[in-house]
Amino acid sequence: MKQTKNEIHNDSYGSILRIPSFCVLLVGRLISGAGQILFSMATMWYILQLTESALAAALIPMLPYFIYAFLGIPLATISDRLPKKQLLIWTDILRACVACILALLFMSGQMVPWHIYAANLLIAILGFLFNPATQTVIPAILPNPSKQLAPANALLNSSSKTIELLGYAIGGILVAFISVQSILFIYALTFLVSSLSIVFIHIPVTKVVKQKGISGFMRDSIQGITFLFSRKILACCIIFGAIINFAGAPLHIFTPIFANMVLHAGPQGYGLLQSAFAAGSIAGSLLSGKYAKRLSLARWFLISYLISGASLLLMPMFPNLYIAIACSFLLMLGLALVNVPLVTSILLSTPEEKRGRVMNSMGVLMSGISNPLGLLLGGWFIETYNPSWVYMGIGVFVVIMGLTSLFVRPFREEQGTHSRTQKASISSEV
Repeated sequence: MKQTKNEIHNDSYGSILRIPSFCVLLVGRLISGAGQILFSMATMWYILQLTESALAAALIPMLPYFIYAFLGIPLATISDRLPKKQLLIWTDILRACVACILALLFMSGQMVPWHIYAANLLIAILGFLFNPATQTVIPAILPNPSKQLAPANALLNSSSKTIELLGYAIGGILVAFISVQSILFIYALTFLVSSLSIVFIHIPVTKVVKQKGISGFMRDSIQGITFLFSRKILACCIIFGAIINFAGAPLHIFTPIFANMVLHAGPQGYGLLQSAFAAGSIAGSLLSGKYAKRLSLARWFLISYLISGASLLLMPMFPNLYIAIACSFLLMLGLALVNVPLVTSILLSTPEEKRGRVMNSMGVLMSGISNPLGLLLGGWFIETYNPSWVYMGIGVFVVIMGLTSLFVRPFREEQGTHSRTQKASISSEV
């Protein structure tokens, strides 16, 4: 039986953007995302001016990483146990309240550094309650999640990267010309708008399954990890992702050094490379969202790592700013290619009542632990070795990991299953 035109295209970006609930949620997240960037920049800049300590300022963006690594899974367990719509609304409202209290402390002249750290801590905790609930809600508001979830995730990822790209540029201007308390009130307003948008979304009630007592809470908390490792293909994805994140984390340190020492391009060159990173992430998300079901996870991993590894190899081999910009774009495009299919696959295979824990467990295992360790090791590498050799070493490692995926048994089995499914789907359409 042939599919109708609407059935064929119900996974297109246009069809996703015609879903009112998704659009409202998307706009709300974009507005609050822009506010979060502004808040982080303003508080970091204020701490830097107040203490004249780069370390004191650096603690602000580092706080969410620490919270995520140590509390990400318990917070997701709490999120899974609470009604999703009310949780989304109240976490937004509470974040707005924290910002308003901070702004009032500024206005009264009673602000001290620990107030800013406490506010960032509370906002990070509320954010890690909000995010798992969002991941549970998105499949529930889509009419056909099996076909629409991949492009929906791609739109969320690419639009958030766009806001990040524009937000830091606009935020820098606002921080320079607007008072900190005004920025905090703007931040609070963005979250109030976000909470108001959620009021108008119909969110189906999620069934809650929980065990009693502290021991029950602990057992519930580890269910995300046990679920991921109960399926061989997901366990392999987690291990491969953690290894690559560990190897790639030092690029955050290497990029400004590479722009300065190898390209001799200064801060302008660094800014261009960062812009290319963001543009590549956007393009990779949109591409993989459109074609997520065409390839198996094994094939996405292979393509992703080969593109990324080759880009890292070419950058130091041809030390030219324009080549480096093109390679930076391809590097992040390659890394982004696997994200949407991976997240979509895990969301669709996870029971609704466990989604928050499973997704946060994936994040903690893949980046919450490996990224800080990679940054520490990367700092030592960049002090000891030439940046060009470090880039090439990481590039070779990433390519080897991509080729290794061809020989990993769960990846091969998943590829065979995907091929049979594709053939059956084509046969049914004829």
